[in-house]
Amino acid sequence: SPSRSSKSIPPAAAAAPPVDAMAMLGMGGAAPAPPPAAPGSFPPFQAWNKNGLQIEFACTKDASNPSVTAIEASFTSAQPTPLTGFNFQVAVPKYMKLQMSPASSSTVPPSNSGKVTQTFKVANSMHGQKPVLLRIKIDYSAGGQAVSEQGQVDNFPPGI
Repeated sequence: SPSRSSKSIPPAAAAAPPVDAMAMLGMGGAAPAPPPAAPGSFPPFQAWNKNGLQIEFACTKDASNPSVTAIEASFTSAQPTPLTGFNFQVAVPKYMKLQMSPASSSTVPPSNSGKVTQTFKVANSMHGQKPVLLRIKIDYSAGGQAVSEQGQVDNFPPGI
């Protein structure tokens, strides 16, 4: 109905609110909406969830080379005891290259009380033709028990 549309904010005003107006509304300390994703960044997704250990991947693309993906893995544990001796390994198919950085800690805190992060980069020589595919191996001790897990991560968002 015409009366409804007359109350809507003009699209130009909605798309680019002046910074001063936001400050006057008392919203200067917080962004009015999540900032636009950095070029080539993707929403985080769950790569692994087993025995209380959750791994979330946040991926970003190299702006100058879309075949390169930087991945930040975040590890959290719902287990009541810390996961010690934590070691995360990644293997990639022959058409990909891998560069790993060390994890922020070898101990994942208990009860989702903190997280460990580890970043790595993959270069997909078949970008656009073959998907990013990872084999992962996770080793740790929980409550004195040695645990070794292996799996595959193939649920990357479209565009990776």
